[in-house]
Amino acid sequence: MSDVDRLIEQALDDEDRALREALGKEPGFFNLAFGLFSGPRAWVNWIIMAAQTAMFFAGAWMAWMAFGSEALADIVRWGLSASTLLLAAVILKLSLVPVMMENRLTTEIRRLELRIERMRSERA
Repeated sequence: MSDVDRLIEQALDDEDRALREALGKEPGFFNLAFGLFSGPRAWVNWIIMAAQTAMFFAGAWMAWMAFGSEALADIVRWGLSASTLLLAAVILKLSLVPVMMENRLTTEIRRLELRIERMRSERA
């Protein structure tokens, strides 16, 4: 826990602590990753993951063929194809990281909105 987190925890009253516990802690990496496959845009992420998986297995097979070949032309043909597909698979996989961060940011914004509404209701 950082110093800022400790200061925030000290400033919270009992109701704030109860609200913070009710909202839950910040989701871990695996919760964020598996959260990509639910919600209104999950179908896009499923398609990206299917394409990434197909590219990875095709690239791995082509790399296997390159390592098993003895002719230089076959090694170059299979090796370039394998490296292209494996790099494309990595790029597709990394394209999902901004979506994970967007989901995390959306959750934090909702928490702030809830706190603001709670503060407004206390003033009224």
